[in-house]
Amino acid sequence: MKKTLWIMMAFLIAAATLGGCGKPTPQPPAAITKAPTQVATAMPPPKPAWQQEWETTLEKAKQEGSVSVYALWRPETRTALTEAFGKKYGINLEYTPFARGAELLAKVKAEQTAGIQGADVFGAGGPTMVATMKPEGVLGQIEPVLLLPEVLNAASWSGGKFPFLDKDKYAIGMIASIQRYIVYNTDMIKKGEITSYKDVLKPQYKGKVTLNDPTVTGVGNAFLSHLAIDIWNLDDTKEYLKQLITDQEVVIQRDNRIHVESVVRGKYAIGLAPLPDGMVEFMNAGAHIEVVFVKEGTFVSPAAGALGIPTKFAHPNAAKVFINWLLTKEGATVFSQSFGNPSLRSDVSTEGILPIFLAQPGEKIYLDSEENILFRGKMRGIAKEVIDAASK
Repeated sequence: MKKTLWIMMAFLIAAATLGGCGKPTPQPPAAITKAPTQVATAMPPPKPAWQQEWETTLEKAKQEGSVSVYALWRPETRTALTEAFGKKYGINLEYTPFARGAELLAKVKAEQTAGIQGADVFGAGGPTMVATMKPEGVLGQIEPVLLLPEVLNAASWSGGKFPFLDKDKYAIGMIASIQRYIVYNTDMIKKGEITSYKDVLKPQYKGKVTLNDPTVTGVGNAFLSHLAIDIWNLDDTKEYLKQLITDQEVVIQRDNRIHVESVVRGKYAIGLAPLPDGMVEFMNAGAHIEVVFVKEGTFVSPAAGALGIPTKFAHPNAAKVFINWLLTKEGATVFSQSFGNPSLRSDVSTEGILPIFLAQPGEKIYLDSEENILFRGKMRGIAKEVIDAASK
């Protein structure tokens, strides 16, 4: 009995042992929880300093709402700039027009004496800026006002050089105005009759010549200075002026528009030293006038396309926006096309510019300079002495 019991117990133990050695029951794999992916948010690069300043200036400029411009610019230019600038920025241009630089300076000096700050921008000729307004202390340095890289990039300008007119950087030239110093009425003079400045001294032109006043800042003064410095010399120039008065009985006129109009209407056959934008107005209207491409060569100046600023602004932020825009390709294109002369920006098209204001193949060119501009101050006095002596 006992033996049988022991056998049964051994059998049960063996069975239990064998059962424990079997394969484990498969369990479902534990769920794998992935950590959330961290997506890096790229921070925008900081704006360059010029852009930050530009945006701040523009915001303040719109609050000021207007720019006061004292300029010798023609009506078409004033209108074109007002429309384009106003459309782009919503800022108005308020003009005070002048016929001559001397009148502009007188206005600014009077306001300065009265403690009035009326202007933001000056637009006039290079001599007015450099030789007249700068010595009077009414101009501020313009370089610190320039912000836009497009403006400051020298490669954007003719000759790869930013067009400051003076070494102290008080004035900028915007226009490459080729001066055609002889205009004539085509109903009175045939093309090719005149090829040189000295041809104007021919006897048949006696009493038929008018000269833009060389005793004041302007085209007439620049004309005689060009003859004295670039073409002849001072003595020959003085003799030329004397002959114009005594032999040709030249009539001297000071009003730029009337000077050209008197040739248009046939009162005079020849006009010496006409204002370029005055000719544009009449030529575009179909007037019977033409210019002479003289064999001596031609002179290039900024004409009335020189830019300056006062020592203090009436609207400092709006003025800064206008000046920078005016010197961009967009602003310079509006100015050049309406002014009728090529821009000094090399990327502005000359389409629509009258051919007479573009250099001719092989034509000799004389460039304006600060030294030439300063000489014109002396030339005004010399011209007055010659005229007074010859008129006695």
